[in-house]
Amino acid sequence: MSKAPSAEEIFLVVRACLASSLAISASEIAPASRLIDDLGADSLDFLDILFSLEKSFSLKLRGAELDSLLRADFTENKLVDKQYIARDEIDRMREWLPALKSAPDLDKITPQRLFSYITAESLVILLQRKLRET
Repeated sequence: MSKAPSAEEIFLVVRACLASSLAISASEIAPASRLIDDLGADSLDFLDILFSLEKSFSLKLRGAELDSLLRADFTENKLVDKQYIARDEIDRMREWLPALKSAPDLDKITPQRLFSYITAESLVILLQRKLRET
């Protein structure tokens, strides 16, 4: 059984994939870099990044949690006032979206706004989870 890569080793691959997909220098990418707000990614870039990471690690990243975020598709019971994500759902996602820890007004986050909290570190966390499952 091979040893799982460290968070630092995973980040190096994430950074390389981000740099390639977004046509930017790897030196511009830090763990806290937000894919949309800081690096200029859009939803098509994000799909390309996921594909690249899946290929690099020979695993499937897509799952129910990530798919609902990608589609900004939250069921009624996960929304408040039909537009904001319920606080318990936000708290659950904070595990893999560390940028939410510094988000103002956690009770007013829409599915579209949540997407902007995905960071390079979020991808590392997601990959670590998936690698543990394999």
